[in-house]
Amino acid sequence: MRYTEYVRLKTGRYQSVGTFGETIYAYEVLTGITDSPEYHQISKDEFDSFETWAQENISDLKKMYEIINRPVICSGYLGKEELDTSLFRDL
Repeated sequence: MRYTEYVRLKTGRYQSVGTFGETIYAYEVLTGITDSPEYHQISKDEFDSFETWAQENISDLKKMYEIINRPVICSGYLGKEELDTSLFRDL
């Protein structure tokens, strides 16, 4: 599955959450000078609570910091376009 198959379901500032297929939940953040998308796996509960943790103050980024420190499952960068299922975790 390619990063272009991501379905954006909820949006925030420079970020969103959505799915790959019907069961893989992901957090999308735009990175770099070209705003290339980068995807991190999230749980269904994290997807459901996106509106809460996406509004965290910059000084209190607990949930968002935890998520962006997870492995990148795919991105818009050359060589990372395919979903890497070996990085999936039980969430």
